[in-house]
Amino acid sequence: MIYITKKMYKAFGNFVDNYPELKGINPFFNTNNLVEKYPLDSDVIGSLTAAGQIHKEVRRFLQPYLRPGVKLLDIANIIELKTEELTKQLVNYDGKPVNKGIGFPVGLAINECAAHYHPAPGSNQIIGKSDIVKIDFGVEVNQWIIDSAFTIYFDNKFDVLAEAVRDATFTGIKNIGIDVSIAEWGAQIQEIMESYEIKLDGKTYPIKSINNLGGHNIRQGIIHGGMFLPSVDMTGYFPSDYRFKEGVYAVETFGSTGQNHVTDSVKGDCNLYRINPDKFSQKSSNGLGTETFNFLKDIYTKFKTLPFTDRYVELFNINGYKSHLKTLSSNKFIHSYPPVCVNPGAYTAQYEHTVYIGEGKKIVFSQGEDY
Repeated sequence: MIYITKKMYKAFGNFVDNYPELKGINPFFNTNNLVEKYPLDSDVIGSLTAAGQIHKEVRRFLQPYLRPGVKLLDIANIIELKTEELTKQLVNYDGKPVNKGIGFPVGLAINECAAHYHPAPGSNQIIGKSDIVKIDFGVEVNQWIIDSAFTIYFDNKFDVLAEAVRDATFTGIKNIGIDVSIAEWGAQIQEIMESYEIKLDGKTYPIKSINNLGGHNIRQGIIHGGMFLPSVDMTGYFPSDYRFKEGVYAVETFGSTGQNHVTDSVKGDCNLYRINPDKFSQKSSNGLGTETFNFLKDIYTKFKTLPFTDRYVELFNINGYKSHLKTLSSNKFIHSYPPVCVNPGAYTAQYEHTVYIGEGKKIVFSQGEDY
């Protein structure tokens, strides 16, 4: 199923100049679905509910812009601006969001690239009609982050790949629960994912579950909370007590028509980062030069421990910011997230939802009518 289903949507900002056919009314865009008030900081469920509703409304708004020829930077800007607009509509907003409600820079990984790709400042890269694209973005309320992703394409030859990954993700959501073995949970996902095969250009490929990308827990302000949720059988590798407990989880799976693992891109196009809270301290320069340490403090002031990108840092108007980022990364003050890919010529897909589990309770905050 190709993600785009509706063609008449309300024009948004200056983007309509590039996409004039979008003039009209979006009958499916309804901000009445949003909660009215910005939740209290102590309200975890309320914060994730609000962020999930914003995420779903941003996705509705985004749909008609997704077509061959659209710039990746346009997609990123649309997501960010609409996230900010909807977040500001909440009563008692009072400037509480860390970065305008943006949970992390949108991932726009294409074809063999599975995750962590974000366009560099000034990029003119576009989506091609034969591309398959993973769109992964976050919404933040009280530093609780909704992390949710989907796959788009314009050629129905990718239908089976998308369905396999979507089926695998919803298998993970169905089976997640308190005290469930995470190793066995991953095996159940792999069994579903790898029951599919796809025919591309006259050749049949088994769909493989990527073994070194997966879900994770989410902590307040920390997108990757320290737990890895595999999409493969890890029985014998994980201890028997590695099980789900009450908490917030990003359930995500990645499928591949090529390799079953990803490696860092060799193109040197990393521009996603996050402060390492275990290393960072505003009380000491920790051996960094004064300029680099002041730069780090600016990063923390603006983003806390949420992920950020070069596009955001560029707004600081700091000459040589790339060298500061390189120093901070090499000294482990920030985590770097380079694009991760399978072998060239292969294709990947991704689906993801944010889920809370407790005793007798499971809430899928980001699930909507689209996926």
